[in-house]
Formats: sequence, C-alpha cells, structure tokens
Amino acid sequence: MENETNIDAAILVEGAPLGILYFSQPNCSICSADKPRVLQLAQMHGIPFHAVNSLEEPAIAAHFAVMTVPVVLLIAKGKEVHREARIIDFGRLDKQMQRYQAALDSNEEPLSYASLFDQLAE
Repeated sequence: MENETNIDAAILVEGAPLGILYFSQPNCSICSADKPRVLQLAQMHGIPFHAVNSLEEPAIAAHFAVMTVPVVLLIAKGKEVHREARIIDFGRLDKQMQRYQAALDSNEEPLSYASLFDQLAE
C-alpha cells in the first residue's frame, strides 16, 4: 500500500495507548463544526488527536472503512474500539474516552475470555 507508513502512524496515533482519529473533508460544514468539539474532548482527556482529510488520504480512509464524514475513531492499543459517524454523540464519545482511559490506567489483570464463562457457571 502506498501510504503504509501514514496508516501505521494513524493506527498508533503517535505511539500512545489511546488516540482519536478524526476523518473529515474540507467541503463538509458539519466536519468544520464538530472538529473543535472533538479536539476539545481529546485535549481534556489528554488523548492524542490526529485529523485525516479523507480526500487527501484515501488509503487511510479505506483502511478504516470510512464511507462518510465526519467520523471519529477511538483507537486503543492500535485497534478501533469506538466509532461515531455523521451525527456525533459527544456525551457517548466522552464516556467511551473515560472508560478506555480508566481501563488502560488500571493495574488489574484483564479477564480472559474463558474466565468469563467460568464465572457464569458458578
């Protein structure tokens, strides 16, 4: 893929364990209105923010299956964990940021998939 380095950087969001990818286009008025609000949430939580113009970076948009704009992706440890598209629910986005930030800050061992079934059997 021609933009493989850019895609890797976008997935990692500057190497942070948690990051925001914001997909937009210059001709999108909703994108222009929502970007400062998403950026403010990211800054409030100390989460790196990376804006992607889907017209200039179509390989990155295709990699994340972005079909419309605006799209906000919450990336945790290189994987998409939450997506908001077109009409962004900022309250839900804020809660998801808090949730994943708390999970990443936690020192507890994560539960294994099998242990979830063991708990149900008890």
